[in-house]
Amino acid sequence: MGCVYMGVHPGIGSRVAIKFLHPQFSHDEKIVDRFFNEARAVNVIGHDNILKILDLNVTEGHRHYFVMEFLHGRPLQALLRHNVSVPLDVAGPILLQVCDALEAAHKRGIVHRDLKPDNVYLITMKGKKNFVKVVDFGIARMTDDAGISTGKTQTGMVMGTPAYMSPEQGSGASNKIDGRSDIYSLGVMMFQLATGRLPFPGSNFGEVLIGHLQVPPPPPRSLNPLVPEAYEPLILKCLQKKQEDRYASMKELKHAIEACMDQLRISKELPHSDDTDTDTQLHPVEVRPPSFPGARTPGRATGPGSKNRISNPNARPGGARPATRPAPGATARISQPPTRLTPAPQPQQLGRAPLFAGIGVLAALALGVGGFVVLRRSDAPLASAPVRAQTEIVRQEETPVFLSVVSEPLDAQVVATWKDGEKRGAAPLSLEVPRNAKVHFEFRKSGFIDYAMDVIADQPQTVQAALKAVPRPPPPVAEEGSERRSQPEKRRKRDRAPKVPDGVVDVLGDLK
Repeated sequence: MGCVYMGVHPGIGSRVAIKFLHPQFSHDEKIVDRFFNEARAVNVIGHDNILKILDLNVTEGHRHYFVMEFLHGRPLQALLRHNVSVPLDVAGPILLQVCDALEAAHKRGIVHRDLKPDNVYLITMKGKKNFVKVVDFGIARMTDDAGISTGKTQTGMVMGTPAYMSPEQGSGASNKIDGRSDIYSLGVMMFQLATGRLPFPGSNFGEVLIGHLQVPPPPPRSLNPLVPEAYEPLILKCLQKKQEDRYASMKELKHAIEACMDQLRISKELPHSDDTDTDTQLHPVEVRPPSFPGARTPGRATGPGSKNRISNPNARPGGARPATRPAPGATARISQPPTRLTPAPQPQQLGRAPLFAGIGVLAALALGVGGFVVLRRSDAPLASAPVRAQTEIVRQEETPVFLSVVSEPLDAQVVATWKDGEKRGAAPLSLEVPRNAKVHFEFRKSGFIDYAMDVIADQPQTVQAALKAVPRPPPPVAEEGSERRSQPEKRRKRDRAPKVPDGVVDVLGDLK
């Protein structure tokens, strides 16, 4: 949805990061609001362990942007290697800072919702390394003083990174997301740091989702016996499926980590930096005088094929673009056709009339050929633009869409049908369908009423169905008429009983 540039102040040489929203989204109010949501959220929190937003605005060309501090460091992801754990004396001080940052955010009613190692940046600060900066509050959920969400996330929309999202995020229950969802995501990071593995690996979103919703995480010590015994319960408590079973707040989790580190005699102080942790060695950047490439078309998007974190502002998009005139002094790519044709030498002199006629024919031929070549060359980019755009649309339509299906209660039998396709299974499950296909879902479970719904697969989403239990019939209640009918029967039984003389007790009759 956007691109990030590095900006250098031309006078003093200080660097900032400038995030731009792509121009094709500038007229979508929801996307613009979500783009600026990061700046608003960070400004409300104002914590040293959270990336600072310096400015936000809209250019004259209707480009939305905000300016951030430029971080010299590396993401926490750089410390992670498969099957290689990070010892608690390194991970502990980092986790405590993350707890501090998110505790401040939660007090302001802001839930990050995309906490992962890539969004925890480690920099050098005041001679200490591994100082934390939490970044990317772009999909943060903001609430007002009454705890009501001010965001526009629809129920059933999944937002976040699958490997680190909480069960309530994965099921699309956006109305249940609170600070304990970030605690779950941090628990996944704690598990990964301690074991070198994710608690719920999977080859696709559906497998990961089922792990978050149903599968208990393996004990970290079963994967890495070097995990301290006192530290393992902290990780598992963060990864509880029910929110009420996790830590109630980041502050409570921080105190638990501190107590564990004190018990293990692990220092909570950040390590000192050395020559290998200097800013220039982490991110060498050549500061050059600003270039002035001239006026550019406002609203040019960066090409989607670029893999660089810092985009080249002079790079042209790889898609279709209209033909432009060459800059002054530049060599034109299109060679001009010859303005005249040199006639072949004639063996004998012709009269004036045939000579004028021949010159006229040759001139007409030259102009015709030249004009055809110019039009052919100049129209080529314009003619190819619709073809490229049409190709991009066709590719987008051919891209399949992943749907995740969840039922409440779990294990409901699901039948999903669409044109030329069908899938059956027990929820939760995932399926891949053609983009923009209409998918019909049927849910069945013993003891519950059948449920059906239709979904348009225009984007990846979670399909959630809440089944209602079959109402049980009420217990039979004796009617007033039946009570009256039973009274004569009791009288007839008394009348049939044998008469007993006064003062004599019929013991056998009473026993009967």
